Amino acid sequence: MKRCPKCNRKYEDNTLRFCLEDGSTLSAVTRDAEPPTTEILPPRVQPTLKSSAGSTIPSYPNVGDFRAAPSEARQSNPILTAGVVAIALLLLALVGIAAYFVLRQSGGNESAKTSTNEPNTNRKSTPASPEPGRSASPSTEIASSESQTGTPLKITPSASSVRLAVQANTYYAANAMDGKRSTAWIEGVDGPGLGEWIRFDFDREINLHRILIQPGYFKSPSIWAENNCIATLTAYFSDGSSRDLTFDDRMDSQKAEVGSVKTRWVKLVIKSVYHGTNPGSTDDTAISEVAFEWGP
Repeated sequence: MKRCPKCNRKYEDNTLRFCLEDGSTLSAVTRDAEPPTTEILPPRVQPTLKSSAGSTIPSYPNVGDFRAAPSEARQSNPILTAGVVAIALLLLALVGIAAYFVLRQSGGNESAKTSTNEPNTNRKSTPASPEPGRSASPSTEIASSESQTGTPLKITPSASSVRLAVQANTYYAANAMDGKRSTAWIEGVDGPGLGEWIRFDFDREINLHRILIQPGYFKSPSIWAENNCIATLTAYFSDGSSRDLTFDDRMDSQKAEVGSVKTRWVKLVIKSVYHGTNPGSTDDTAISEVAFEWGP
């Protein structure tokens, strides 16, 4: 047993060297024959623990466990799950919308390439007030040229002259094969362009039966009425033959029968025109679309 000489506090633990109350050095106590007198101890205070090296070890109050209770954790799980599901659904919806527009765009482009030369009864134009004797009737698109077996034919257009571009509007020979009536080949010489030509070279010899043409600028009824359109033209073929083709003065796709001609190209030469209501200084003659029907 050890005792503090200052406060007389006794400790049963013989390994202690210092008093836990005042830090005095403890001294060994010999057992007396008589029991020790009753000691009145001072009020108990929270002891300050001393390490063997003399450093003070602080005592902290019990502040409790700050971890969320299981019930709170269980309540937060459904909210987190609902948030994740909502985000996933939103992402799926955005992907679906993007895929819809991509498919719609590609489908529209594909239909422009593969549509046939049948009249499109759903496309109608509002009649304008053209020059007397000229009829602005409903028009259809002329698409790509294909054979009865559906084998595609590669066609390269060229022209004797081309009108200069006006802002973003161009008038190349290729416009007559792009499947759009809003574009056109327009000759580039002064006057109505008599004797000017547009030519179509094929990648192989075909057996041509008929030519489909939109004889004018079909961008709108008013533009069609203001510009010249084809009245007659001469079609020349690689076998040395030719055909004179006549067209009505109306805003509509028209077919010209040529019989059965084996040819590797077709050259269309302007022979006469229907004059527009506002020829202006250029007095333009246009062809919006040309296509061919052919067989093996």
